[in-house]
Amino acid sequence: MYEFRNRQDRTMAAQAFPSYAPQAAAPHFRKLECFCFTEHVLKPGESKRWPVVFVIDRKLPKDVRTITLSYTFFEVGGKTPVEPARSAALPATPGAKAS
Repeated sequence: MYEFRNRQDRTMAAQAFPSYAPQAAAPHFRKLECFCFTEHVLKPGESKRWPVVFVIDRKLPKDVRTITLSYTFFEVGGKTPVEPARSAALPATPGAKAS
């Protein structure tokens, strides 16, 4: 299980990209289920946990004893809701009513 938390004060859309070490393990590591297959939207402060299911090929080189799988999340531009625009305060006109 992997956990990700949006520490920003705004909603974000992101997608994870995997990395493998050692690099020789990558061709022998097959993900069956992974949160990295899709984009995810998280609200401010929201955290989610996702499963990863994988198979390691028997043809993995014998000298590879440990495989490290890590993920980097990248924000996906243009996928999050537009933040509400803050209206600029206009100078008050004497005797005018606010609408």
